[in-house]
Amino acid sequence: MRFLQEPWTSELSSKRYVAPYCLEISPDSEAERKFLRENVFPKLRDHCRRTHGVDFRVIDPYEGKDSQSWPTQKERLQLIEECRVKSLGPFFVGLVGEQYGAVCLPEQVELSEFLMLLQVCQQRGFGCDILQKCYRRDENAVPPSFCLLRQPRQEMKDSDWHDVLARGRKIIQDVVSQCVLECNIDPEKAQKYFRSDLENDLRFALEGRSATDIKRCLCYVNKSAEEVHAGNKGNEQHAGFQAPSIRMKQLHDDFLPNMVRTHKALIYTTTTDYDGQQSYEEDLGHQLYSDLKKLIDCSVLEKKDETPDFFSQQRDLCHILSCLYKIEREEVTHVRAYLEQDTKHPFVLIGGPCTGKSVFLAHCANQMKTWMKNQEPVVIVQFSDLNSSLKQCLSSICHQLAVSYSQPYNVCPKTIYELKETFSNLLTASSLSSNDLILVIDGLDQVPTANESIDVTWLPRTLPSNVKLFISSAPTKSGFLSALKEHYPESSFFFELEPLDSKTCNRMLKALLLSDNRKITSGQQMYVNQVLKKCSLPLYVELLHRQVCRWSSELEITPETLVPGVHTNIGRFLDQLEEKHGKVLVSRTLQYLTLSRHGLTEAELTDVLSCDDEVLSAFLPVDYTVPYKLRVPDVTVERLLLDLKGFLRVRKTSGTKTLVWVTRHFNFVIHRRYLSFNELEKMHSLMADYFSGRWSCGTAKPLMINERLSMKTLNPNKDLKVYTDRHIPGQPWMFQSIASILPTCNSSENAHPNLRKLQELPFHLLQSTNFEELGHMMLSPEFLHAMLHATLVDDLVVWLEKTSQKAFPRELRLLATVLKTSTCCPKDTIEDLTLIMQAKLFPFRNVFPKFGEFISQAGHEGTMRSSGVSTILFPTPSVPATHWVPPDPSPITKAAVSQFGSVVAIQDNGSAWVWNGSDSEGFRLSQFPEFHFADVKCSTDVFMLFTQSSNFLLWDVRAPSHLREVWTQCTGQGRNTIEGILVSNGKIYAFSKERRTIWVLAEGTEVTPLQCSSGVTCMSCCEDGDLICCGQDEGTVYIFDSQISYPLASFMCSTGESLFDLIFTESGETITCVDSTGSVFVWDLKTVTHPVLVKEALSYTKDAVLNTDHSKNNLLLICKSQQIQVLAGYVLDVVDQLSAPNGKTFVQAVLDPEAHFIIAIMKDCPFLLVWNWVSGQCVLSLDTGSTQAFNLIKLKNCPYLTAVTSRGVVNWDLDLISVAASTPKSGEKVVKVVVGPLGEHFYTTDASELVWRWTTSDGQLESHLLHHGSVEAMVLSADGAHLVTIASGDIYVWNTSAKENVHRICGSQASQILLTPKGSFAVSLSKTGISRVWKLCSGHVVCSIHHHLRDAVISPESTFLLGINGGDLLAVSLWSGYISKRFSGSEWSEVVTFLPLVDHPDYVIVMTASGALYSWRLTEETVCHQFQLPGSFRYPPQFLKLSSDGSYGIIAVARSEIHIIDIYHGKLCSLNAEGHICQPFVDITRKYAVYICNPSMRCQNDSCDLHNKQILVAIRVTDGTRVGRFYLPKSPSAVVLYEELCWVYVGFEDGSVGVYAINDLEDETISRPKRETPESVCPFDEPEVWSPLAYPDLTWVEVASE
Repeated sequence: MRFLQEPWTSELSSKRYVAPYCLEISPDSEAERKFLRENVFPKLRDHCRRTHGVDFRVIDPYEGKDSQSWPTQKERLQLIEECRVKSLGPFFVGLVGEQYGAVCLPEQVELSEFLMLLQVCQQRGFGCDILQKCYRRDENAVPPSFCLLRQPRQEMKDSDWHDVLARGRKIIQDVVSQCVLECNIDPEKAQKYFRSDLENDLRFALEGRSATDIKRCLCYVNKSAEEVHAGNKGNEQHAGFQAPSIRMKQLHDDFLPNMVRTHKALIYTTTTDYDGQQSYEEDLGHQLYSDLKKLIDCSVLEKKDETPDFFSQQRDLCHILSCLYKIEREEVTHVRAYLEQDTKHPFVLIGGPCTGKSVFLAHCANQMKTWMKNQEPVVIVQFSDLNSSLKQCLSSICHQLAVSYSQPYNVCPKTIYELKETFSNLLTASSLSSNDLILVIDGLDQVPTANESIDVTWLPRTLPSNVKLFISSAPTKSGFLSALKEHYPESSFFFELEPLDSKTCNRMLKALLLSDNRKITSGQQMYVNQVLKKCSLPLYVELLHRQVCRWSSELEITPETLVPGVHTNIGRFLDQLEEKHGKVLVSRTLQYLTLSRHGLTEAELTDVLSCDDEVLSAFLPVDYTVPYKLRVPDVTVERLLLDLKGFLRVRKTSGTKTLVWVTRHFNFVIHRRYLSFNELEKMHSLMADYFSGRWSCGTAKPLMINERLSMKTLNPNKDLKVYTDRHIPGQPWMFQSIASILPTCNSSENAHPNLRKLQELPFHLLQSTNFEELGHMMLSPEFLHAMLHATLVDDLVVWLEKTSQKAFPRELRLLATVLKTSTCCPKDTIEDLTLIMQAKLFPFRNVFPKFGEFISQAGHEGTMRSSGVSTILFPTPSVPATHWVPPDPSPITKAAVSQFGSVVAIQDNGSAWVWNGSDSEGFRLSQFPEFHFADVKCSTDVFMLFTQSSNFLLWDVRAPSHLREVWTQCTGQGRNTIEGILVSNGKIYAFSKERRTIWVLAEGTEVTPLQCSSGVTCMSCCEDGDLICCGQDEGTVYIFDSQISYPLASFMCSTGESLFDLIFTESGETITCVDSTGSVFVWDLKTVTHPVLVKEALSYTKDAVLNTDHSKNNLLLICKSQQIQVLAGYVLDVVDQLSAPNGKTFVQAVLDPEAHFIIAIMKDCPFLLVWNWVSGQCVLSLDTGSTQAFNLIKLKNCPYLTAVTSRGVVNWDLDLISVAASTPKSGEKVVKVVVGPLGEHFYTTDASELVWRWTTSDGQLESHLLHHGSVEAMVLSADGAHLVTIASGDIYVWNTSAKENVHRICGSQASQILLTPKGSFAVSLSKTGISRVWKLCSGHVVCSIHHHLRDAVISPESTFLLGINGGDLLAVSLWSGYISKRFSGSEWSEVVTFLPLVDHPDYVIVMTASGALYSWRLTEETVCHQFQLPGSFRYPPQFLKLSSDGSYGIIAVARSEIHIIDIYHGKLCSLNAEGHICQPFVDITRKYAVYICNPSMRCQNDSCDLHNKQILVAIRVTDGTRVGRFYLPKSPSAVVLYEELCWVYVGFEDGSVGVYAINDLEDETISRPKRETPESVCPFDEPEVWSPLAYPDLTWVEVASE
């Protein structure tokens, strides 16, 4: 039989997996078990994992390699009980065949009973020696008993031992039969001597169980035809008491049928002949699969609503630890007294390793509600360990506090400093409650800290009156206790957990032994007393119990038998396990449990062991024939876990229950005993393969069989590689939903993530140094989607930042930055979050091609993969920035940045903080708390910090934990300052303009300095570092040999001004000198000892240079307060110069990597400005956190720009700045968008003198259409051949093919232009004068229209001009100018709005003031009443928007509702919008409607884009279903829905344009041209200008009407 075990998702149950226990002892059962193992159980495992996300295990007691590895009777019953308790659904499957099986000898017989059996044995003339060989007397058993020997005595062979057991079995059955006849033994008590394992297991599983448990059992009985025939003849005579055949018949005919009758047990009986064996296996497999699947599915559905709260992990852990509390401690009185006192300080529990601090606090936490039952306190626990971080602990505590006191909790990712503030606010809120709050925090001293001391500043200095806080601490661990005492100097609540005395330990040991029905002799007790006096730790007592529990009463004990010490005894315990289970199995099991990030489930452990070739080799068949399918038996692993019970605990992590060590000391011992550096990497790599699913779903893994095992192969002298399927289940990123097994559910919408894979795989890839695969995984859409779906946003950010330091740094840093500004999102909008991230990355796809797959998942490249709204053309993107703010509010005064982005910032209060440029957190340099820092300088990766008392300290990024003080001749002299440092060839050069000497440090020690003639103002070195150049006050440059510190040459620049910068070329053959006024000198250094001046460019102003920058294409930037100059390389020609805007001054400026743009800080400006230095246009602004930046650093070795403000540091990727700055835009708000045929070109106007022509395919701004005045109106002909505009009263007619202005007409007084559908004629509408119909090609007037028409349009057949006049709808002839037809308002009610139908040119839809909707047929002048709006309905006049076929229309928009009318069917539908609709931004076609709205909720996080941006929503008008939505990156100003391609053109207030596609998988008629990825265009390429006619070529003169 086999056992089932529990699921590992907390959404389902408190149980952990599905695991049935399977039993079959018949000799001919191997074929059935093999068939089930290979064909049925793998299918069930796959079903359970993919459908329910639960593990499935099969505990087959006969699956071991041989009978020696089979579990004992006691272990079998333990396994069944474990399965019953832990398994979800079925827990027992019995396969009952023809044979009863061998009768089992009882494993333990009470002393009096066994002596009686020996006595009867002698009376009957049997020898007692056989029984005495099988059993050993043991006085340590409770009660004293004779125990069956598991192994033969050393002098006996295995074959002889089996003979002895067989003879003993026969003798004891005969003796017991005689005793039953003589009434010396009760017949019921005698049953144990005649039962086989089959009957024992069946009765244990079924007898005395509840109806619920019996329904979880399955039993399959297979009878042969011969057996049935024999049974029909009646009972036959048999010899002996209860012969096996009779017992088997009783099981078949009595016991099992009775279970069916009384408990409705599921028992199947089959009759087969020998020829039908194969058919029986298949039938059994089908039936078993169906039954188990049904039981599992029903059990999951019954448990599906049992979703525990998010902090059940801590509550469960508290319960588990409290169960380990075995002896009452006196310290409990101190805890209860503290709870009753009115104090403002926490209770600090002090205890060394293994003293039981966690267990004690867990016990107290469990009892507190009982102690304070009248006060109903809120108890929150937090148990931390080596795998925790302070951020995780604080996040957990804050979340628990928020839920417990119904406080709002922002789920956006938070920094550690934001969490500290949140904790303080929540603590204040809890103090207002009538319920006391008790916080129990354990293990903070174990939380690892990087590069800083223990932080306790987040703990309140004084507690509110209704708050009690418990904290545990080791006496000396990492200075935590000292920090607590310093934080609470007046507290007296520091209590030490006193060690147990030996008597208490003895009582504990006796209790433990008694629970196992064991004791020890008085002689053995003496040695136990001695060792307990030396070590009285609770963990040691547990380990001692494991050792003495195995002692027999006859075992001789010596002083060396027992030794004190926890670690030593853990080692001894592991020795016992290796002896019993084998060294390889034990060592590997312990290693994998220890190296896992959050522990392993039992099924995962078996899977991982099966992937380990060394472990699996031990389970090869004895005949060395390697089967294709092979794995480690679950029963083998379960037996080992039974022996580890008590030292492993269940940990709940993200809904998964895993096994982890109760104490970290097992980790220490296992690391020291088994894990070398090479082993660590190997183990992590194997676990990464497992969680990645590399060997899953039938993929065979190679197994190397060494020469010893391959001796029966064809190549006995060589190792053999074979491929074996290890039966490893699949590891998808997403599991199918629990409810998806119901036919009405959509499984794709209810999928749930594979949390175990998300937790473990990144960790093991990192630990195995497989950084490239880790980086690829971080960029995979499947991983990102699963992490977001699991709401593991904080974890995802941490992993992205951590991985960015190993692989794909720029891509992952960008992804992390985008994620932080997009993650304030509830779980039901995860799909939107994914789309938002993809859309934000889309503009940068050319910079980072690795994002291609992620972006393509959303269809942003133009393909339709799923329904939704995707990007075709992106507007000017916002540049993602990484922000870091130190926790200390003191302003930053100085900062320096290393070549790879690490920042050291000095605050006004003298503290120094470090940020590595990518992580969310920084840390404080605090090794020298007595120092107050004043300044910092950096070169390459070395920082030199200066204190206010003129001390110098060095900090190297490559050795972050070491801050080293250096001594020079000037140390401690307060008047000394350092202007800068230079690191070259391992030496550090420090210079000051106040000194002629340059200090030189080698390995932290001052060496021979460099001597100059005057104060040094700048330094530089060549590429190889051999030459050191020093610029000085008087324009002199000294050149030194860095090896010998000897001057090679010197030269002077002609101005005699102090030098500002020295710039070597890459070859080192020339050097460019810039002096403080901006004069530039180029010197030739081909002959180093004789420098030659090549070129000079003198500055005509004496304004001071603020900074310089140079690019790789040899451009030099010089920034002054009023002007920025860009010079070309060696010729020193001024390429361009940029003057500061009026009233503004520059602070600093740099060039982008390609030298296309200038990025500058302006004084009193809270952002950076980006200029195209060729056009002089400011194209972009970069937010610096609403604070003035004072330092701008462009990194040398990576394309990042860092800005330092008084509040923090901001980081941008320069390539992303270039992309955003290169994105075309008009610069002013887009007022109107018109789209050409097929959507290839479109035109925008921003009310300036320009009209902009765009190309959709590559997003380029193709042309400018220039006008003599501001453009007031614009219209494009249907064929796109002509564009007509109005500017300053003149009409411009443009030929778009010839790209010229063909007519300019003045005197029109037109305010609007209409074009006929074929584009041959135009109508110029005037609000004050005459409207005209004229020919587009010549400009000649056809006729004049004297009626002023409101909302005028041309009919689809170009026959009439339709418009409202005096409440009537008029149809004016385009050829005569006279009214031809009239829809009278006096007859039908005043007309408020109308629309002609393009697809039905004879018809016009008319809406009147009474709310009636009519169709007016122009040709026959008939009117049909279509629809009457309800009297209570409110609609704005003139808002009606109709689809081209007139089937649907948007009739009104009111706040968060949009009202759509189905004209054909006369229905009005009101749809709830995503938020407050912006009324101008609504459009509709025959299939879809779009609108733009504000988000329905606002986020507390200012940096969150998700709830602070407007939303573009597309809906299907036929059924009102939302097709998709898109969070717009900025504020829109115009919207057009292009019907042919279902593209939405959105103009924005910054002058850029976005094009978005409506993707609807249910609409197969959408056809779009294939789009290629556009190539980058140089921002210096100016759009083509279409010039207007200088003077009007036509003038219309207004003639008075008759």
